[in-house]
Amino acid sequence: MKITVDPVEHPSNLTKPAPSQPVEWTLWAALITWLVSVGSLLLASIGAQLGWTAWFYARRAVLPTEADLLGSHSLTLALVLSTFVAHALTLLWCWKVIQMTIPQGFRRALGLDWCQTLWSREGAILGAALLSAPVFLTLGTWLERYVPNAKTDLDRVLALGPSIRLAVASVAAVSAPLVEEIVYRGVLFGALSRRLSTGPAIFLVSALFLAAHIPQYWGGWAGLTMLGLLSLTLTWLRAVTGSVIPSLVLHYAFNGIQAVAIIFFWEWLEASPPTTP
Repeated sequence: MKITVDPVEHPSNLTKPAPSQPVEWTLWAALITWLVSVGSLLLASIGAQLGWTAWFYARRAVLPTEADLLGSHSLTLALVLSTFVAHALTLLWCWKVIQMTIPQGFRRALGLDWCQTLWSREGAILGAALLSAPVFLTLGTWLERYVPNAKTDLDRVLALGPSIRLAVASVAAVSAPLVEEIVYRGVLFGALSRRLSTGPAIFLVSALFLAAHIPQYWGGWAGLTMLGLLSLTLTWLRAVTGSVIPSLVLHYAFNGIQAVAIIFFWEWLEASPPTTP
């Protein structure tokens, strides 16, 4: 039996940008993709609200009042689940953009063939990415001791009940990491890294990712600080490996741990007071 061993690379190679993937979509196409990802969330939520309003009218023969809208558990659930529709539309758009510009498609453009075996340097990077997820969550908890951190809109939504928490956790653990990594670390970083050096490209992609999350985390400054550091790490992983796989692993692990906590340990989390009123 012939045994082959991959050569060990010098640790400094991890800090060097990996060979760029064949990105042929333009910067305008990447920026439009970002707008599509944000706009589809807005359009899906509008569609959910219109559908719920029609359902409400069919049942009661009157339009809902502001109190009905603000206090409706079913409307909130519909709005959360509409995120799946937005994510599906965004994935379809990204697939079309990549397929129209690169004949090899997603696999080649996003570096999905980067890791051939787990028993390799690539596998070690994936293991490190997986294990770093609880480190970021611990960092967020530590930051709450020093950075003002009030209840956010997301916290108030999660407090509405178990079904809402299950829906939010499902979005966070199933579709959000995939869509966000393809949009930000895939399409956006791919285009920006052709126009800019690696550092500015990492910063801009991370800033756009953070900006998209500010509305739901407004007031939770410790969480936003941690999220900014996570975004920088995710984009850095994309830059040094030339693949979205490591950032996907970290993102799924990070969201997955939070999803489990939301579903099974919400009462304990809710008992922890914010650092600011």
